[in-house]
Amino acid sequence: MKTIKTGLEKFILALGSRAFYVFVLVLFVFESVWISISALYPQAFDEDFHFGLIKVYSHYWLPFLTKQPPNADAFGAVARDPSYLYHYLMSFPYRFLNLFVTGQTAQVIILRIFDVGLFLIGLILFKKILVRTGLSKSLSNVSLLIFILIPIIPQLAAQISYDDLFFPLVAWIILQAFQITDIIKQKKIPSTRLFVLAITILLTGIEKYASLPISLAVILYILGLMYFTYRPKLKNIWLDFLKDLNKRSAIMKTILIAGLFISLGMFLERDGVNIVKYHSIEPDCAKVLSVSQCQPYSAWYATYARHEDLIQGHTQITYNPITYTGAWFYWMWYRLFFAINGPKSNFYSFAPLPLPSFVAIAVALVGTIAVFFWRKLVFRDNPYAVLMLMITVIYGGALFVQGYITYDYTAVLENMNGRYLLPILLPMAAVIGLALSRGLKKWKFSKALITLVVILLFFQGGGLMTFILRSDNTWYWDNDTVVKLNHVARKVVKHLVIKPR
Repeated sequence: MKTIKTGLEKFILALGSRAFYVFVLVLFVFESVWISISALYPQAFDEDFHFGLIKVYSHYWLPFLTKQPPNADAFGAVARDPSYLYHYLMSFPYRFLNLFVTGQTAQVIILRIFDVGLFLIGLILFKKILVRTGLSKSLSNVSLLIFILIPIIPQLAAQISYDDLFFPLVAWIILQAFQITDIIKQKKIPSTRLFVLAITILLTGIEKYASLPISLAVILYILGLMYFTYRPKLKNIWLDFLKDLNKRSAIMKTILIAGLFISLGMFLERDGVNIVKYHSIEPDCAKVLSVSQCQPYSAWYATYARHEDLIQGHTQITYNPITYTGAWFYWMWYRLFFAINGPKSNFYSFAPLPLPSFVAIAVALVGTIAVFFWRKLVFRDNPYAVLMLMITVIYGGALFVQGYITYDYTAVLENMNGRYLLPILLPMAAVIGLALSRGLKKWKFSKALITLVVILLFFQGGGLMTFILRSDNTWYWDNDTVVKLNHVARKVVKHLVIKPR
């Protein structure tokens, strides 16, 4: 027993080492690049939509579009799309590639690998967030490992998608909020950091408008922090802000103010105009263009046709908010761990592998209970954990409400994709990790044993292994080397995974 205990202690120490952290990052890159060079274009999560918009923006030097671009109807009302920054920025690497690489296959693979790099930056930033929140290095590294072993994560990182830029931007917003917290706790106003945060929030808002609930959580958190810190002297906040700003050089002030005005102008040009003119951040395509123009946009037309079916009585609402809640949680979980093919099989999906998907449920349930019972240990004197919880609740709540509104409009269970949980999975891990580590502080042996079991179970088909086990020739590029490599990998993985279904 003593030997086992000593071995587990060494195991936990190893998990907190820099070598293990590097291993996690290398494993992520290996997983994602493998899928990048294996998976046929387009992959399931709107890859053709994102690549198509990159091509559209490659014809413009500025992102401001006064009208619908030519031959762009398949992408909806492009000039009013509130989530465009990724496509505009990625159009520049695409323009450069187009000068030297003419084949679409090579272009897609290179851009995919570029996106893997963006996602990797997000992982590095989130490691800092997890440690700052209070997790040990061991638990932070384990959280990252479990995250990249969720099958949908490497598959999403391995394709052209605005989510790959969204992920590091959310991490950067959180880190800025942490740094602002540190300064406010000293009863100082961090003018520079506030400018940088505002600029990042505005730019992230036009990268993916789904960031707005996260930004709302951060803004409410900082306002609350300022209120409780400055409560006796609230009138001094503005004066302290100006005093701190005046300490900066003229060049720095110019950069900050110019950056704020540019990002605010870009935000208002899309989101602001959309709200004023169409009363929605993301206006319905048919309110901007004609119905005939919108029909080539498959996502819009599917929603339009389903709504027409509901109006005409061909379909009906069968879920109430309570039963919808159960369906929402089920499909979110399912589509975090499932595998999905490309267009050759009409994006056919395969059920999650049992061990990693069910251990995830167990961790989530036990972790949620632990957060409730040990909430004082988690949130007392830890404003970072409070922010993580606020982001999780507000973003998750907005996602749920938006999903139900869509269901009420179409009578079809849509907007239930696990990838939508991407920005809050690690904040959730931070809160759950704190609860378990602090609540079980005296049970070091048990914690080490549970950690080992969870890791082993996630390696029973998690991450890239789901792709390898579920895929066949219809998933791959038409390349003999790619096909043979995946066949060999499948034979190996089958011997490592217990009863893959």
